[in-house]
Amino acid sequence: MKYIKKKKEPKSLTDKRNTEGSIYECAQLDWQKQLLNEQGYLCAYCMRPISLERKNEKPCMEIEHYLSRYLCKQRKLDLGLRWQNMLGVCNGISGSEFHCDKTKGNKGKANGKVELNVLNPLNVQTSEEIVTYTPLGQIIPNTHNTALKEKIIEDLNCILNLNNENLRLARKDAMDRAKEFLIKNNPTGTWGVKEIDKEIVNWKSKTKDGRYRAYCQAAIWFLEYLKSKPIHKS
Repeated sequence: MKYIKKKKEPKSLTDKRNTEGSIYECAQLDWQKQLLNEQGYLCAYCMRPISLERKNEKPCMEIEHYLSRYLCKQRKLDLGLRWQNMLGVCNGISGSEFHCDKTKGNKGKANGKVELNVLNPLNVQTSEEIVTYTPLGQIIPNTHNTALKEKIIEDLNCILNLNNENLRLARKDAMDRAKEFLIKNNPTGTWGVKEIDKEIVNWKSKTKDGRYRAYCQAAIWFLEYLKSKPIHKS
């Protein structure tokens, strides 16, 4: 999960919220465009690429309320039209798997009555720092606190289903690509901290068209993992 730094909300959202009786009905184009810009065209939960395109008759991006509209209503919170509660997410389908805000089941985000325990992409501590990865692409808690670990596992595996096989393989592929770039740029077959750090910067940076590389945090973890080894070679 990648940290998202929110920017100033679109004027059209401010105007809508200031109109008496207004409620969230559907996503507006300028809202979607700004979310794409803020998030570098990555899903707020799984880091899969998102865009305004449609594939297989499904949108490649949707707007998700971090705290669902149902829970906002139950708690009498006016967050339906608040920019800080809006995230750009993928359509939640990878093969036959549902994930992110489309996760099914009693504990799945899709039912609208479930709230994430810990994970929140709008806070660096509860997004990039609270999770880590394995060389096989699994995303796991980054804490020794047993109670906190159990809550994060529920967020990852039950509420968001981020360790389904399709997403795990996609993160593993990002790690493999990171290593391939290292090998390509260092044909002698060895590299040091300097070369790895340069590749880490690439994965942390947006491209010229404002996009982050898919599953970038998994690749960054893998590069840091390589850097921790005493010998760096292909």
